[in-house]
Amino acid sequence: MMSGRHILLFFILSILVGCSGLEKSQQQKVRQYNLILSPIERLEHEELFSFPKIERQAPPSYPWDAKHIGSHLRITKEFFRCRGNILNPPIQIIKFKELVYHQDCGGIERHSLPLKNGEEFIYPILIDLLNYVQEKTEKKVVITCGHRCPAHHLYADPSPASQSSKHLIGAEVDFYVEGYEHNPTAIIEVLESYFSSPFLRSQPLSKSSTPAWYNQEIAITLFHRQEGRDLDNNHPYPYLSLQVLYDKETKRGVHFNWHQAYNGYLKN
Repeated sequence: MMSGRHILLFFILSILVGCSGLEKSQQQKVRQYNLILSPIERLEHEELFSFPKIERQAPPSYPWDAKHIGSHLRITKEFFRCRGNILNPPIQIIKFKELVYHQDCGGIERHSLPLKNGEEFIYPILIDLLNYVQEKTEKKVVITCGHRCPAHHLYADPSPASQSSKHLIGAEVDFYVEGYEHNPTAIIEVLESYFSSPFLRSQPLSKSSTPAWYNQEIAITLFHRQEGRDLDNNHPYPYLSLQVLYDKETKRGVHFNWHQAYNGYLKN
Protein backbone atom coordinates (compact mmCIF):
# COMPACT_ATOMS: atom_id res chain seq x y z
CA MET A 1 0.00 0.00 0.00
CA MET A 2 1.11 3.57 -0.69
CA SER A 3 2.10 5.72 2.27
CA GLY A 4 0.79 9.23 2.83
CA ARG A 5 4.04 10.70 1.59
CA HIS A 6 3.85 8.81 -1.70
CA ILE A 7 0.21 9.86 -2.20
CA LEU A 8 1.20 13.50 -1.71
CA LEU A 9 4.03 13.30 -4.27
CA PHE A 10 1.74 11.60 -6.81
CA PHE A 11 -0.85 14.36 -6.32
CA ILE A 12 1.70 17.14 -6.86
CA LEU A 13 3.06 15.52 -10.05
CA SER A 14 -0.42 15.13 -11.47
CA ILE A 15 -1.10 18.82 -10.93
CA LEU A 16 2.19 19.83 -12.62
CA VAL A 17 1.59 17.60 -15.67
CA GLY A 18 -1.93 18.89 -16.04
CA CYS A 19 -0.79 22.51 -15.83
CA SER A 20 1.88 21.89 -18.46
CA GLY A 21 -0.70 20.41 -20.86
CA LEU A 22 -3.10 23.33 -20.30
CA GLU A 23 -0.29 25.81 -20.93
CA LYS A 24 0.65 24.20 -24.27
CA SER A 25 -2.98 24.08 -25.38
CA GLN A 26 -3.46 27.77 -24.48
CA GLN A 27 -0.31 28.78 -26.43
CA GLN A 28 -1.54 26.91 -29.52
CA LYS A 29 -4.90 28.72 -29.40
CA VAL A 30 -3.10 32.10 -29.22
CA ARG A 31 -0.97 31.25 -32.29
CA GLN A 32 -3.97 30.25 -34.38
CA TYR A 33 -5.82 33.46 -33.35
CA ASN A 34 -2.92 35.70 -34.37
CA LEU A 35 -2.23 33.83 -37.64
CA ILE A 36 -3.10 36.00 -40.65
CA LEU A 37 -3.07 34.51 -44.16
CA SER A 38 -2.44 37.16 -46.78
CA PRO A 39 -2.68 36.48 -50.55
CA ILE A 40 0.48 36.84 -52.63
CA GLU A 41 0.19 40.00 -54.73
CA ARG A 42 2.40 41.19 -57.59
CA LEU A 43 3.07 44.67 -58.88
CA GLU A 44 1.40 45.79 -62.08
CA HIS A 45 4.55 45.67 -64.27
CA GLU A 46 6.33 42.89 -62.43
CA GLU A 47 7.69 40.11 -64.66
CA LEU A 48 8.63 36.60 -63.79
CA PHE A 49 12.31 35.79 -63.71
CA SER A 50 13.33 34.02 -66.94
CA PHE A 51 15.67 31.10 -66.67
CA PRO A 52 18.35 30.76 -69.36
CA LYS A 53 17.84 27.87 -71.73
CA ILE A 54 20.25 25.08 -70.92
CA GLU A 55 21.19 22.79 -73.76
CA ARG A 56 21.36 19.15 -72.81
CA GLN A 57 24.93 17.92 -72.94
CA ALA A 58 26.28 14.42 -73.36
CA PRO A 59 27.32 12.75 -70.11
CA PRO A 60 31.03 13.05 -69.33
CA SER A 61 33.31 10.23 -70.36
CA TYR A 62 35.27 8.43 -67.70
CA PRO A 63 38.50 6.42 -67.99
CA TRP A 64 36.69 3.17 -67.19
CA ASP A 65 34.32 3.63 -70.16
CA ALA A 66 37.17 2.74 -72.51
CA LYS A 67 37.78 -0.54 -70.70
CA HIS A 68 34.89 -2.28 -72.40
CA ILE A 69 33.84 -3.10 -75.95
CA GLY A 70 30.17 -3.90 -75.59
CA SER A 71 29.94 -6.29 -72.66
CA HIS A 72 33.55 -7.52 -72.97
CA LEU A 73 36.73 -6.10 -71.50
CA ARG A 74 38.89 -4.17 -73.93
CA ILE A 75 42.05 -6.14 -74.64
CA THR A 76 45.27 -4.53 -73.46
CA LYS A 77 48.87 -5.71 -73.23
CA GLU A 78 48.00 -7.16 -69.81
CA PHE A 79 46.13 -9.97 -71.60
CA PHE A 80 49.41 -11.08 -73.20
CA ARG A 81 51.33 -11.85 -70.02
CA CYS A 82 53.22 -15.13 -69.77
CA ARG A 83 51.20 -18.05 -68.40
CA GLY A 84 54.08 -19.85 -66.70
CA ASN A 85 53.53 -21.32 -63.24
CA ILE A 86 56.30 -22.33 -60.87
CA LEU A 87 53.98 -24.98 -59.38
CA ASN A 88 53.93 -26.95 -62.64
CA PRO A 89 55.90 -30.21 -62.34
CA PRO A 90 59.30 -30.35 -64.07
CA ILE A 91 59.50 -31.98 -67.50
CA GLN A 92 62.32 -33.88 -69.16
CA ILE A 93 63.96 -32.27 -72.19
CA ILE A 94 67.07 -32.87 -74.21
CA LYS A 95 69.56 -30.05 -73.73
CA PHE A 96 73.02 -30.18 -75.23
CA LYS A 97 72.37 -33.85 -76.08
CA GLU A 98 71.63 -34.67 -72.45
CA LEU A 99 68.32 -35.52 -70.79
CA VAL A 100 67.63 -32.91 -68.10
CA TYR A 101 64.71 -31.70 -66.00
CA HIS A 102 63.31 -28.30 -66.89
CA GLN A 103 61.17 -26.18 -64.55
CA ASP A 104 58.47 -23.78 -65.72
CA CYS A 105 58.85 -20.06 -65.01
CA GLY A 106 57.04 -18.13 -62.28
CA GLY A 107 54.78 -16.24 -64.69
CA ILE A 108 53.70 -12.64 -64.17
CA GLU A 109 55.06 -12.54 -60.60
CA ARG A 110 58.59 -13.30 -61.76
CA HIS A 111 59.09 -11.33 -64.97
CA SER A 112 57.71 -8.55 -67.17
CA LEU A 113 56.55 -8.35 -70.76
CA PRO A 114 59.19 -7.56 -73.40
CA LEU A 115 60.62 -4.06 -73.00
CA LYS A 116 60.84 -1.30 -75.57
CA ASN A 117 62.27 2.11 -74.65
CA GLY A 118 62.17 1.04 -71.01
CA GLU A 119 58.45 0.14 -71.00
CA GLU A 120 56.54 -3.11 -71.32
CA PHE A 121 55.61 -3.65 -74.92
CA ILE A 122 53.35 -5.75 -77.14
CA TYR A 123 53.09 -4.87 -80.83
CA PRO A 124 50.03 -2.56 -81.02
CA ILE A 125 48.63 -4.10 -84.22
CA LEU A 126 47.92 -7.34 -82.32
CA ILE A 127 45.94 -5.48 -79.65
CA ASP A 128 44.07 -3.43 -82.27
CA LEU A 129 43.11 -6.48 -84.31
CA LEU A 130 41.78 -8.46 -81.35
CA ASN A 131 39.70 -5.52 -80.16
CA TYR A 132 38.43 -5.08 -83.72
CA VAL A 133 37.29 -8.72 -83.73
CA GLN A 134 35.47 -8.22 -80.42
CA GLU A 135 33.78 -5.08 -81.72
CA LYS A 136 32.61 -6.65 -84.98
CA THR A 137 31.50 -10.01 -83.58
CA GLU A 138 30.36 -8.78 -80.14
CA LYS A 139 31.98 -11.95 -78.83
CA LYS A 140 34.84 -12.48 -76.40
CA VAL A 141 38.34 -13.12 -77.74
CA VAL A 142 40.16 -15.76 -75.69
CA ILE A 143 43.95 -15.43 -75.83
CA THR A 144 45.54 -18.82 -75.26
CA CYS A 145 49.12 -17.74 -75.80
CA GLY A 146 50.53 -14.22 -75.83
CA HIS A 147 54.06 -13.46 -74.66
CA ARG A 148 56.19 -16.39 -73.55
CA CYS A 149 59.44 -15.97 -71.67
CA PRO A 150 62.18 -18.40 -72.79
CA ALA A 151 61.71 -20.68 -69.77
CA HIS A 152 57.97 -21.04 -70.23
CA HIS A 153 58.26 -21.32 -74.00
CA LEU A 154 60.66 -24.24 -73.64
CA TYR A 155 58.37 -25.81 -71.04
CA ALA A 156 55.21 -25.43 -73.16
CA ASP A 157 56.78 -26.51 -76.45
CA PRO A 158 60.29 -27.99 -76.24
CA SER A 159 60.52 -28.79 -79.96
CA PRO A 160 63.65 -27.23 -81.53
CA ALA A 161 61.64 -25.70 -84.40
CA SER A 162 59.62 -23.49 -82.03
CA GLN A 163 62.54 -21.92 -80.19
CA SER A 164 62.63 -18.92 -82.53
CA SER A 165 58.93 -18.11 -82.09
CA LYS A 166 57.77 -14.51 -82.12
CA HIS A 167 55.82 -15.23 -78.92
CA LEU A 168 59.19 -14.61 -77.23
CA ILE A 169 59.30 -10.98 -78.40
CA GLY A 170 55.61 -10.03 -78.08
CA ALA A 171 54.99 -10.18 -81.84
CA GLU A 172 52.65 -13.19 -81.96
CA VAL A 173 49.36 -14.23 -80.36
CA ASP A 174 47.20 -17.37 -80.45
CA PHE A 175 43.45 -17.06 -79.83
CA TYR A 176 39.93 -18.22 -80.56
CA VAL A 177 36.56 -16.44 -80.32
CA GLU A 178 33.70 -17.62 -78.14
CA GLY A 179 30.76 -18.56 -80.33
CA TYR A 180 33.10 -19.10 -83.30
CA GLU A 181 35.08 -22.01 -81.86
CA HIS A 182 34.21 -24.20 -84.85
CA ASN A 183 34.02 -21.42 -87.45
CA PRO A 184 37.45 -19.74 -87.44
CA THR A 185 37.25 -18.84 -91.14
CA ALA A 186 34.56 -16.28 -90.25
CA ILE A 187 37.08 -14.60 -87.94
CA ILE A 188 39.67 -14.58 -90.71
CA GLU A 189 37.19 -12.66 -92.87
CA VAL A 190 36.75 -10.13 -90.05
CA LEU A 191 40.53 -9.72 -89.76
CA GLU A 192 40.83 -9.22 -93.52
CA SER A 193 38.17 -6.49 -93.40
CA TYR A 194 40.42 -4.45 -91.08
CA PHE A 195 42.86 -3.85 -93.95
CA SER A 196 42.25 -2.12 -97.24
CA SER A 197 44.60 -4.35 -99.23
CA PRO A 198 43.74 -7.99 -100.00
CA PHE A 199 45.56 -10.90 -98.36
CA LEU A 200 47.75 -13.38 -100.20
CA ARG A 201 48.27 -17.07 -99.40
CA SER A 202 51.57 -18.71 -98.49
CA GLN A 203 52.74 -22.27 -98.02
CA PRO A 204 51.45 -24.03 -94.88
CA LEU A 205 53.62 -23.79 -91.78
CA SER A 206 55.20 -26.94 -90.39
CA LYS A 207 52.49 -27.41 -87.75
CA SER A 208 49.54 -26.36 -89.91
CA SER A 209 48.02 -28.03 -92.97
CA THR A 210 46.34 -24.80 -94.11
CA PRO A 211 48.13 -22.12 -96.18
CA ALA A 212 48.62 -18.91 -94.21
CA TRP A 213 46.96 -15.58 -95.08
CA TYR A 214 49.34 -12.63 -95.17
CA ASN A 215 49.82 -9.05 -96.23
CA GLN A 216 52.72 -6.68 -95.66
CA GLU A 217 51.98 -6.25 -91.96
CA ILE A 218 50.68 -9.53 -90.51
CA ALA A 219 50.28 -13.25 -91.16
CA ILE A 220 47.27 -15.33 -90.10
CA THR A 221 47.63 -19.06 -89.52
CA LEU A 222 44.78 -21.48 -88.87
CA PHE A 223 45.49 -24.50 -86.69
CA HIS A 224 42.86 -27.21 -86.73
CA ARG A 225 41.88 -29.01 -83.55
CA GLN A 226 44.53 -31.71 -84.05
CA GLU A 227 47.34 -29.28 -85.00
CA GLY A 228 49.73 -26.99 -83.15
CA ARG A 229 48.89 -28.34 -79.70
CA ASP A 230 51.04 -27.48 -76.68
CA LEU A 231 50.44 -26.75 -73.00
CA ASP A 232 49.06 -23.26 -73.72
CA ASN A 233 46.79 -24.33 -76.59
CA ASN A 234 45.40 -27.34 -74.76
CA HIS A 235 41.76 -27.04 -75.88
CA PRO A 236 39.60 -28.89 -78.42
CA TYR A 237 38.93 -25.93 -80.71
CA PRO A 238 40.74 -24.75 -83.83
CA TYR A 239 42.69 -21.58 -83.13
CA LEU A 240 44.23 -18.69 -85.03
CA SER A 241 47.71 -17.29 -84.77
CA LEU A 242 48.66 -13.71 -85.66
CA GLN A 243 52.28 -12.81 -86.40
CA VAL A 244 53.61 -9.31 -86.95
CA LEU A 245 55.66 -9.14 -90.16
CA TYR A 246 56.27 -5.41 -90.46
CA ASP A 247 56.52 -2.61 -87.89
CA LYS A 248 54.88 0.53 -89.33
CA GLU A 249 56.48 2.71 -86.66
CA THR A 250 60.08 1.73 -87.38
CA LYS A 251 59.35 0.83 -91.03
CA ARG A 252 61.26 -2.40 -90.60
CA GLY A 253 60.47 -6.07 -90.81
CA VAL A 254 59.87 -7.89 -87.53
CA HIS A 255 62.04 -10.95 -87.01
CA PHE A 256 62.94 -13.14 -84.07
CA ASN A 257 65.72 -11.51 -82.05
CA TRP A 258 67.63 -13.76 -79.66
CA HIS A 259 68.98 -10.92 -77.52
CA GLN A 260 65.55 -9.31 -77.21
CA ALA A 261 63.92 -12.64 -76.37
CA TYR A 262 66.39 -13.69 -73.67
CA ASN A 263 67.47 -10.34 -72.22
CA GLY A 264 64.80 -7.83 -73.19
CA TYR A 265 62.55 -8.20 -70.15
CA LEU A 266 62.78 -7.64 -66.40
CA LYS A 267 63.27 -10.60 -64.08
CA ASN A 268 62.33 -10.56 -60.38
